[in-house]
Amino acid sequence: MVDFSLIQERNRKIQLLKRVLIGIFGVFLVSGVSYSFFADIKDISSHVRHLVKRAIVFKDGPKPEIVKTPAGFLPNFTAEYMIRYFYFADMKDSQYEDVTLASQCSANHLHHVINLLERWSGPMSIAVFAPDKDSSFVTDAILSMRKCWPQIRDKVTFHLVYPIGHTSDVSASTGGLEFNDCNELVDIISNFGGDDAGNYKGDIPYPHNVLRNVAIKTSATKYTFLIDIDVLPNENIRERFNQMAIKKGYYDEDFDENVVFVVPCFEMKKGYTRSLNKKHLLEDFQKGLIRPFHNESCWWCHSPEEHPHWMAIPLSRNDQSKISFNATWNKNWEPFYIGSKNVPLFDERFKQYGFDRQQQICELYTAGYIFSVLDDSFLVHDVRAFLLRLFIFKKGWKFPHVAARLEETYRNWVLFNFHYQESFLKI
Repeated sequence: MVDFSLIQERNRKIQLLKRVLIGIFGVFLVSGVSYSFFADIKDISSHVRHLVKRAIVFKDGPKPEIVKTPAGFLPNFTAEYMIRYFYFADMKDSQYEDVTLASQCSANHLHHVINLLERWSGPMSIAVFAPDKDSSFVTDAILSMRKCWPQIRDKVTFHLVYPIGHTSDVSASTGGLEFNDCNELVDIISNFGGDDAGNYKGDIPYPHNVLRNVAIKTSATKYTFLIDIDVLPNENIRERFNQMAIKKGYYDEDFDENVVFVVPCFEMKKGYTRSLNKKHLLEDFQKGLIRPFHNESCWWCHSPEEHPHWMAIPLSRNDQSKISFNATWNKNWEPFYIGSKNVPLFDERFKQYGFDRQQQICELYTAGYIFSVLDDSFLVHDVRAFLLRLFIFKKGWKFPHVAARLEETYRNWVLFNFHYQESFLKI
């Protein structure tokens, strides 16, 4: 017979130990304020409005000032950020039985949307971090991009996110940027902010997971393909996945959604053209131009994708994707995948660099999700997007600049290990 009193005593000791450790590392985690929250999110209309119920408990310190929410704005779950949903949303109505490409970026990475348009024919949802007067630049940049590339208006919705202490300021917006041609526009956007720009620079921590959740929740389709803004899919991923989904019944109401469809990721040597399909990828790999993603900086972060095995799988001869194998989860894995928009959301306490995606994958695993690897779909990282402050290049390949990320990685490592223990207590 199971002695439940012993189990309760064990759980009490675990909770006590966690509280002691949280006190030790509190300066890295929540700076004296901890939040508990819940949310009930329902889809309403084609624009996916969200009703959010929040319970915020402040254990220490004075109660915060009541923040009045302007029309069209909502706070995020931890009440640290304001979100302007559908800031630009002229997209034509999407079909529910489809896939939305979701991503996030800062102002000086907006131009990557243009590259994604070359590979993705369906709807896109982009969350943009725009504190203070960055909102003015973001507004003008998006308006200008829509003039140069009209398909952005039809396919892409943009959502603004900013800290409550750094309110969005569009007073400097002029309705567009000044540029002579569209190539110059790309240069203007990518150079915005100079050396102080970028996701990991400046004094304001970059909230990856807040942005990711916004991009996912605002999609109007059953499935989302959440990727980083500077990785590119091969051609026809959406079309081939939809053919498989229709044939296999993935869009049926009674389909078990506890599966995500993993898309292996690679990186290319600096200065080379990106692969369009698996045949090109295999040729580039043989030439030494392509290798698994994070091969030097974190090879174990994508090892469950079994790149050599995946590449050995014969090319499909029809117009739909197939499941090549089910991957085995490990603690360090951070795959990109196509998944239902009902998957567990990202923990919004994670900011800057490190463990921000592993956390959510761990959550999927403990919830019983299966990781099915697609046979012909892949991503390639655009090495041109790497910030020199964070990475250095040796012989054209990417190597980590350890000192630049040590502090933020340590903070997230502590947070991830607490989250890891919490997740496995649920099993």
